[in-house]
Amino acid sequence: MTSLEAAAPWRLIEDGAASGPFNMGMDEALLRTAAEQGVATLRLYAWDGPWLSLGYGQRRVDPQRLAVWRAAGVGVVRRTTGGRAVLHGRDLSYSIAAPEGALRPGLRSAYDQLAGALLEAIRALGASQAARVPLHRGARASNAFDCFAAPAGDEIVVGREKLVGSAQRRRAGVVLQHGSIRISADPPAVVAAAGVDAGAAIDLSRLGIEAGEAALRKALIVSFARALGACFESVAASARELELARQRGEMHRLDPLSAPRAQVA
Repeated sequence: MTSLEAAAPWRLIEDGAASGPFNMGMDEALLRTAAEQGVATLRLYAWDGPWLSLGYGQRRVDPQRLAVWRAAGVGVVRRTTGGRAVLHGRDLSYSIAAPEGALRPGLRSAYDQLAGALLEAIRALGASQAARVPLHRGARASNAFDCFAAPAGDEIVVGREKLVGSAQRRRAGVVLQHGSIRISADPPAVVAAAGVDAGAAIDLSRLGIEAGEAALRKALIVSFARALGACFESVAASARELELARQRGEMHRLDPLSAPRAQVA
């Protein structure tokens, strides 16, 4: 990291609950901002109900399964990052969109840097038993539908149950990493309809941590600032970023399972 990059402030965007298409569209817009303007952003956000986010390369879903999701009120959106399906709604999500130079060099090193910040925040809330999966144990079953069914290397777990899941994308000198931190358990009917593993994920509430979303946001801001050597400046998304997120919503309306168009060349 150069002295210029170290001194440059990071933007901090704190969003409330929004739809799957808006949330994924905004993360893609922030990736474009990083590529075009060299601006680094930490975003924290929630989801306005049960949503499944599918990995970019996850295979197409058959119409019968999609009908089950719709009947149960579970929305579906496709991410620009890889990995498997994540059920959102009772979680808090984060995203880091930044030039590669704002993070440690290399995919593994950057992932290690951000995993350390996530673990520090979780432990600060009282989850002393939380740990990172060793990299050599990070293989995920190729046929798993649920991201939380098999932790990848450097993800956050308690015992064998996953608490935080993350995915990363690198393109044209910029990085997007986003992830889901489980706050409380999803309703059993939603879990059954979504087709995710009811016993795979653990949440802060089940660990006896009732600090709530606001406390988790604060802990993440503190830990990411320390890990990144960043000075955060609280801002709102730009008009252009909001418009890109809106366009993503229109794409979703036309084809909810389409893969997102790349926001950077």
